[in-house]
Amino acid sequence: MITIVLGMHRSGTSVVAGILHFNKVTMGTYETFWPRPLPQNPKGFYENYDFRKINDTILRESGYNTKHYKTRIPILEFSKNSKAKMIKTIEKYESKFENWGWKDPRTCLTISNWMVVFQEMDLIEKVKIIFVSRRSLSVARSLKKRNDLPLLQGVNLWKVYTERAINFCESNNIPTIYLSFEGILKKPVSECEKIFKFLSQSFDKNVVNDFVDENISTNSSGESFDIPENIVILEKKIEKLILG
Repeated sequence: MITIVLGMHRSGTSVVAGILHFNKVTMGTYETFWPRPLPQNPKGFYENYDFRKINDTILRESGYNTKHYKTRIPILEFSKNSKAKMIKTIEKYESKFENWGWKDPRTCLTISNWMVVFQEMDLIEKVKIIFVSRRSLSVARSLKKRNDLPLLQGVNLWKVYTERAINFCESNNIPTIYLSFEGILKKPVSECEKIFKFLSQSFDKNVVNDFVDENISTNSSGESFDIPENIVILEKKIEKLILG
């Protein structure tokens, strides 16, 4: 099984990836997890640099630099060289691990490219997606604190990443579960029960309780502004997807 965690930066994808990793879904190795734990993610990011490098390359080939945090993101193409690297990386993990996956927020933008490769490798039936969302304003506050982005830019960036991911999931037949970071923090065990039922796997509740700390969310309150109507509409859509 191949499990892909989708979600915007600062939306709880690290928490989900860490829970998966410590419950026998290999999300990477010590060598490939980068960056190392930092104050904003003290328990680690569980972001596999093998996949992040490829995502950055695909985005760069299409003229987009994620470090600029621009909200206009082109439709992504990818070169034969990038495609070859994707195949090589997938083969590496598929040969080593029975259950594996990865987390990188950039995959919200490149997911269609990855699925083309999985389809061609005849692995598409093994893929499952966990989509994690967080309130746009909380994400924007976190991005402002970490990257000094204006709140409006932050919520608009949240919108682009989120729409790309959801549009893909809704227009394809890849099994997908939708979760909220707020829900995971509030009821970690019951939310993880949903995750591992979806994956048809057991999990260790003690690992979940040790890993999830409600205090890691520090941006649920603070500076505010009037959220644009299109953002509100998208958040309501996500709430419906989470409720099923």
